[in-house]
Amino acid sequence: MEFKSVILGGTFDRFHKGHELFLDTAFRSGKKVLIGLTTHSMLKKLVRKNSIWSFNRRKKAIEEFAKKYKKEYTIFPIEDIFGSSIEIEDLDVIVATDETRPTCERINLIRKRKGMKELKIIHVPWVYSEDGRIISSSRIRKGEIDREGRVLVDYSITDRLREELRRPPKTILEGDNINVTRDLISYIKEKNFDYVICVGDEVSRDLLEHDFKPRNIIVDGKVKRKPIDYLDKIVKPYPNKFHVKNPPGTISKESWGVINEALKKKSAVIVDGEEDLLAIPTVLLAKNNSAVIYGQPGRGKVIVRVEECKKDKWRKRLGEFKTIRR
Repeated sequence: MEFKSVILGGTFDRFHKGHELFLDTAFRSGKKVLIGLTTHSMLKKLVRKNSIWSFNRRKKAIEEFAKKYKKEYTIFPIEDIFGSSIEIEDLDVIVATDETRPTCERINLIRKRKGMKELKIIHVPWVYSEDGRIISSSRIRKGEIDREGRVLVDYSITDRLREELRRPPKTILEGDNINVTRDLISYIKEKNFDYVICVGDEVSRDLLEHDFKPRNIIVDGKVKRKPIDYLDKIVKPYPNKFHVKNPPGTISKESWGVINEALKKKSAVIVDGEEDLLAIPTVLLAKNNSAVIYGQPGRGKVIVRVEECKKDKWRKRLGEFKTIRR
């Protein structure tokens, strides 16, 4: 349905893919689009002086993007979170993200009190970067990602996070290796996962030796940091092989793109360095209803069912890592 008039507002700093979806939704929803653009005076308490693009530069970025729609639109400055949305009677729709939806609901309450028509709220989902986290202007300003969402930093684990990750999760299968592997295969078949991905040489070998071939494996040729003699054997069944450098205690910036590409087909990823932390990008990049399996030394095998709540957990955890530019 195309409405007569649509309104939205934002800062639109470091104009990125999330902004594109936000505006695209507005232009596809209405014949006329009103775009509130925050001024520097509104933002001065929120960001460092001169760290944000000028009003005119942000306005120009919107104008360049809007050219392709050939629709009527207006860009106007706003000094508060409501802008003109509580003043203009002739409006039909307001576009919101998860972050701005509470403000949109407040706008409707104010409009109702003033005897004005309430606005239909159209929700726009987050757009995620290569590392599975939300694309945001603040992350671009910090140099973590670019405006397309490509990762520009290595994630380095802290001592506190390392201790937390050593704690056994609820979904760990413990016991002798043969029985654990059999139980794991039974569990996988029972749950009917779409894809099975193994991170680790030993767990990959165990499944393969029990005639169960994961769709993807990620291995580094070591167990407990000691070289193994069966690397060639476990990667041989995979026609598609990828290579990536990933230092110990790190999720390298290259690993996101390599793993993402590898998960599109049956493949083995061979890591130069250490694969221990690569279960995190694997969970974030894998399709929902996949199983990501990795070993926990001295304890057993961990299985993670990929779903949005698990991804949200790891997105938050990833934000606690140190980031290193190189």
